Amino acid sequence: MAIRVGSPGTRKKTVTVAICGNPNCGKTTIFNAITGLRQRVANYPGVTVEKTIGTFAVAEFDQYQFNLLDIPGTYSLAANSPDEYIAARALFGRIEGESRPDVVVCVIDATNLERSLYLAFQVMQTGASTVVALNMMDLLAQAGREIDLEKLSRELGGVPVIPVTASKGRGITELKRALADAVYPPPRPPMDFYDRRLIAETEALAACDGIVGYSTAELVRVLLDEHGPAERDFLAEYRESKSQALDTARRALRNAFGMLANAEAAMLTHRATEVAARVTKDHGRPTRSFTDRIDRAVLHPVGGLLILAILMILMFQSIFAWAAPLMNAVDELFQSLAGFVAPLMSDGPLQSLLIDGVIGGVGSVLVFLPQIVILFVFIAVIEDSGYMPRAAFLVDRAFGWCGLSGKSFIPMLSSFACAVPGIMATRTIEDRRQRLLTIIVAPLMSCSARLPVYTIMIAAFVPATKVLGLFNVQGLVLGSLYLLGIVTAVLVALVTRLFSRRQQHGSFLMEMPSYKMPTLKSVFIRVYTRAKSFVIRAGTVIFALTIVIWALSYYPHSDEIRDRFTVERAQIENRFSGMETNTSDKAAALTQLERDQAGAYLRDSYFGRFGRLLEPAFEPLGWDWKITMAALASFPAREVVISTLGTIYNLGSGDVEEASLLTDKMRRSNWETGPRAGTPVFSVAVALSIMVFFALCCQCGATLITIRQETNGLRYPIIVFIYMTSLAYGGAWAVYQITSRLVGL
Repeated sequence: MAIRVGSPGTRKKTVTVAICGNPNCGKTTIFNAITGLRQRVANYPGVTVEKTIGTFAVAEFDQYQFNLLDIPGTYSLAANSPDEYIAARALFGRIEGESRPDVVVCVIDATNLERSLYLAFQVMQTGASTVVALNMMDLLAQAGREIDLEKLSRELGGVPVIPVTASKGRGITELKRALADAVYPPPRPPMDFYDRRLIAETEALAACDGIVGYSTAELVRVLLDEHGPAERDFLAEYRESKSQALDTARRALRNAFGMLANAEAAMLTHRATEVAARVTKDHGRPTRSFTDRIDRAVLHPVGGLLILAILMILMFQSIFAWAAPLMNAVDELFQSLAGFVAPLMSDGPLQSLLIDGVIGGVGSVLVFLPQIVILFVFIAVIEDSGYMPRAAFLVDRAFGWCGLSGKSFIPMLSSFACAVPGIMATRTIEDRRQRLLTIIVAPLMSCSARLPVYTIMIAAFVPATKVLGLFNVQGLVLGSLYLLGIVTAVLVALVTRLFSRRQQHGSFLMEMPSYKMPTLKSVFIRVYTRAKSFVIRAGTVIFALTIVIWALSYYPHSDEIRDRFTVERAQIENRFSGMETNTSDKAAALTQLERDQAGAYLRDSYFGRFGRLLEPAFEPLGWDWKITMAALASFPAREVVISTLGTIYNLGSGDVEEASLLTDKMRRSNWETGPRAGTPVFSVAVALSIMVFFALCCQCGATLITIRQETNGLRYPIIVFIYMTSLAYGGAWAVYQITSRLVGL
C-alpha cells in the first residue's frame, strides 16, 4: 500500500484515489461533486492528455489527505497509441512523477451495466483496492429495472458497490466513506475474470527472471496489445531479453484462441453478460423512457436540425445581450483604476508602463471575460446534458459528403471553446484519414480567444439595431462569423476529399447516453476552471507580451521629438497669454499638441518603424500600420491583439488622465500618411476585414504545438498555418474590397 506521509506540520497521510469509467458514465460529475473547487489541471508528461487532480476530506478520517485523480474516460484498457494508453498507464502506476493509486473508484452506468462491467473486470486485475460507484440509479428506476447491490458485490469478489445519483448529489457522502474504508480493505479471494489459459501465460511471463512489479492487468496488455505502447514500454525496460518469452506466450494464445484479442474480449464479454443477467431485475414496465420521448423530437431529421440551429442562434445572441451589463462594469472598473492611478505618478516610463501597458493592455482583454463565461456555460450544459452526441448524430449525414463524419462534430464543437482540447478529442475517430482531416479544420472554429476581437469591432462599428423586432444585428454578425468558420471547414474538407485517393465514408457508431439534468455545481466548476485559465493566461502570457509591446512602442522616445514639441507648447502659451476669453481654445490646442506628440513618439518607436515598413503589404485589407502590427503581434496568442491595440492607442492618444474607451480611440484614429492622410482608419469595411482575418487565421502557438504532438511531425502544423494564413489574407482582402467599393461603407 503506497501511503505516503504528509508534511511534518500536518502529519497527514496522502492517499491517491483514481476515478475511472466509460465515457458518458457521469465520472466527471462525481469528480466535481467530491472535490468541488479544489482542483488543478495539468498535462500528463510527454503527451497532450489533460489530467485533473482534486482533493477531498472524509469525516472521521482526519489522518488522511485524499488526492483524487481523474483518469481519461475509456471503454477498455487496450490501446494503440501513447495517448490512448494514458488511462491504463495511470492505473498501473507507470507515469513519471505519479505513484500507483492506492484506491480506484470505477464508475459504472447502472443503465448500461453489461457494457460497463468489461472495464471494471480489467481494473480489478490491477491489484489496487477497488470501489464501484453505480451511477444513474434514478434513470435505472425510471426504466423499470433494479440491481441487487449485494449480489453484484459478491459477483465482484466482495468489492463495495455504492449506489449514486451524481446529478442530484445522492450517494456522494457514502462513496467518500467507502473510499476511505478501502485504504485498508479486508482480505478478499482473488478474482480471475480471464480464461485460465490466458492467466497461465501471464503467470509464465511474470515468472521470468528479473520481471517485478507487473500486475495481471498490465501483463495482459503486454501480451495482447501487439506492437502497442504496453509492449514497447515492457521491451524498453527489459530490452530484448524477454522478447522470446513474449513470442512463445503469444504463439500459445493464438493456437488456443485464433486471435490475440479473442483471449480477452470473448471471456470478459461473456462474463459481463452473465453477471448483469444475474443481478438485474426487470419489473416489466414497458413505458417509454424520458430519453426516448425527447429523442423523438431531438433526433428528427428535420425538427432535430431546427432545434440545433435555434440553440446555436440563442447562444450567439446571449453572448451579446446578457454580457453587456457585466462588460460595462468591468470596463468602468479599469477606466476608474487608470483615472485614479494617473494623477498619483509623474510623467515618465513607469507611468506609461502602468497606465498604457498594464491597465490599458491587460484590462482591455479581461473586459471580455463575461462573454467567454457565457460561451463556456452553453458548452458545459450541452456536454453535461447528453445532447452533444445527438448533435453529432444529426450532422453526420451533412458532414458525410465532404469526408467528415458525425464524430468530427464533437471535436469541432469543443473547438469553439479552445482548439487544443478539440484537436485532442479527435482521438475518438477510428478512421485515420477522418481524424487528420478533422484536426486540419478544427482550428477554423471560432474559439473563445477570437471572441474579444469580434466583440470590440462589432460594438464599435456595427449598429445595435433589431431585425424583425427579435434579433440583434450585432448578434447576427457574431453568429455569421462562427458560421464562416464552419462553412470554410466544410469547403476545405471537400477540397481535400476531392484530391484524396480514398473517398469512402466510414460508418458512424456513437453511444447515446441518457439525458441528465446538468447540476449547477458541475457546470459552475467547469466554467470556473476554464475562466480561471483565461484569467491566468491574461495575467501571464498576455501580460508578458503586453510589456514587450509597450517597450517596443515606447522606446527610443527621442529627445528630438520632446524638444520640438516643447518649443511648440511654448508658442501656444505665448499666443494665448493674456487672452482670458480664449481659455477653451488654448486647452483644445494643448490637448491636440499632446496627441500629436504621443503620435510622433509612437511612429518613431521600434514598433512604429517596423509597422510602417510592413504597412503597404496590408493596406489592400484597409489596415494601417497600427492594425498590421497588432495582428502580427497576436500570432503567438490571438487575445494579444486587443492588449496590443489598447497599448498602442493609449500611447498614441496622449490622454494620460482621460481613460476613454478603446473603441472611442479607434473611431478617432486617422491615416497618418499617403493619399488617405487625415481620414478615419476604421469603418465597417475595415472592421469586417479584421474579423474575417481573425476568423480564418491560425494565430495560436498552442494549437500548432498540439497538432504537432497529435500527428507526430511538423508536416501538418505547417500545412495548417500556411493554408489558414492564406485564407485569412484572401478573405480579408475580398471582404474589404467588395464592401468598400460596392456598398460604399
